[in-house]
Amino acid sequence: MTPTIGDLAHWWQLAPSGLVVLDEQDRILQVNQTLNHWLGCSNSQLIHQPVSELFTAEAHLLYQGVLAFRLSAMGAIDEAHLNLRTQQGESFPVLCSARRLNAPDPPITLITMLPIARKDQLERELLEARQAAQSALEENQLVIAELETLRAKLESHNHELQRLTLQLRQEARSDPLTGLPNRRHFDLALEERLARASTNRHSDAFSVAILDIDHFKPINDTYGHEVGDQVLKQLALILSSQIRESDLAARIGGEEFALLIPETSLEEANSVLERLRLAIETHPWQPVPVTASVGVTGYLEGDTRESLITRADSALYRAKHLGRNHVAKG
Repeated sequence: MTPTIGDLAHWWQLAPSGLVVLDEQDRILQVNQTLNHWLGCSNSQLIHQPVSELFTAEAHLLYQGVLAFRLSAMGAIDEAHLNLRTQQGESFPVLCSARRLNAPDPPITLITMLPIARKDQLERELLEARQAAQSALEENQLVIAELETLRAKLESHNHELQRLTLQLRQEARSDPLTGLPNRRHFDLALEERLARASTNRHSDAFSVAILDIDHFKPINDTYGHEVGDQVLKQLALILSSQIRESDLAARIGGEEFALLIPETSLEEANSVLERLRLAIETHPWQPVPVTASVGVTGYLEGDTRESLITRADSALYRAKHLGRNHVAKG
């Protein structure tokens, strides 16, 4: 079943990232519980405050002097390193991305914040180690043995920093429960495919599908969220085993998944998805059988991400209307 507004609001509050909604004067309209927890503040202490007040003095100046200007000029900021100021006066490093949405009137701005405390600590340690090494070189050649120890420490920190950077990038684009790409990753891949199609009319066809687990809420309500999570993980494994290496399967929310199927016509994609639907239906699920409904559509000249998703969603609705456990074309 499609998540309810209440479900989405609950997940928004408990998201692993700090989330902020701003008005057109960059004042806070809403924050989620995750950010409240990091800062040690309540909603009433943050609502209607300038967003720059969330940051340390140095980050405050950076936000107002550079980031706010970029957001106003370009409508987006990607992965800016800023430091939040907690209620206890401590610094809390985060990686900020923001988008200004002009569709509402007045417009709003959405900000996501990923915690990077470990990465920030390693960067500080790395800088301190480099400064110590430079000082030792200038003071005395007798400390060569100590410098070798510091070099090994630097190398270890560099490897750890690279690992954490890769991990952060992966976590920003993957679903933590299933390990599949998340909605952001899927949207970027679809936009890239659309850009390729718009510049080359003879490019290969592709299809987009939306898959939804039938009667998922009763599974959660009856058997608990642990069983529901196992269903989602197992479905992710089935998807990964059924699709080609060139295909992309992503979890885009709750019990909803999306598939990008390149070099495939709508009829070919429909056959692929019928096999996938049957694989899900015949899997030995425990403690209750599980089926899925699928809506699929093919790329048409002039399509956008929104038009493709809208058609796939409409097709999914028809599949549900047919009694579920169906694949419908749109």
